[in-house]
Amino acid sequence: MLGWSEHTSGQLGEALRRLGLPGPVQAWSRRPPGAGAAARDLAAGIHWQAGDLGSLVLPPSDLPVLSLGPLDAFAAAVAEGRIEAPRLIAFGSTSRHAKATSPDPQERALAGRLVRAEEQLFEAAARRGSLVFLLRPTLVWGMGRDATLSRVVARVRRQPRLPLPLDAPGRRQPVHALDLAALALRLLRAPASVAGAYDLPGGETLAFGEMLGRALRAGAPGARPLSLPWWLLRPGALLPGPWRGPLSRLARDLVFDDTPARALLGWSPRGFQPVPADFPERPEAPV
Repeated sequence: MLGWSEHTSGQLGEALRRLGLPGPVQAWSRRPPGAGAAARDLAAGIHWQAGDLGSLVLPPSDLPVLSLGPLDAFAAAVAEGRIEAPRLIAFGSTSRHAKATSPDPQERALAGRLVRAEEQLFEAAARRGSLVFLLRPTLVWGMGRDATLSRVVARVRRQPRLPLPLDAPGRRQPVHALDLAALALRLLRAPASVAGAYDLPGGETLAFGEMLGRALRAGAPGARPLSLPWWLLRPGALLPGPWRGPLSRLARDLVFDDTPARALLGWSPRGFQPVPADFPERPEAPV
């Protein structure tokens, strides 16, 4: 039985459900789905239980564990012996690279936590003889639950003339949640020789402004946002606040090498060609 720890509202969990998990699956979440969704999952072989990575204790098993929750909490659970399995698949983020030099201290702290969590996870797994497959996606899209593109699309649906930096030149590599989910499923049976940590950018590199434009044409086709010159926003990177870090990266390339993932894992993600279904309307934008 596969252990699966996540937030039920997570986009990777939704992508895995869509692709179909090899069951039966024992899944844990701080907020398991409601009765209707839980019943549908049960029919697909997914058995939900309430559990938090901060206190979760799993019985030792010879089956893999897949974590979609916070990497630091998962690493701590493995280090403390509360999660033991021969194969551990976990998601981190390329934010460990991209935000290490951010002007925002909170973002720098996030990057530091990711680095320490990776170190702790690999050290604990080595002591216990477990394999680790650590996956670092770039900007994830495709399920309407991400906190970047989907949030902008939702905002423009409400404010069709919203000013946006549609000429921002910093390059990005958005990666689709379904491509990540498909890779995670393949890693359940991948050879031990390819265990390790991998950066996972999407299949196309494009300017931040062009990425926004394509997302809006797919998710808010009737909107006509105003093009705000990106350099007018640069002073915001000098002010404290939640936008300090993102504004500082409008002209910065966040480009990562996926050669190891392509060579060893068969990683071949799609380019960024969104369609309306990639931005479903939801009651409220994700946090």
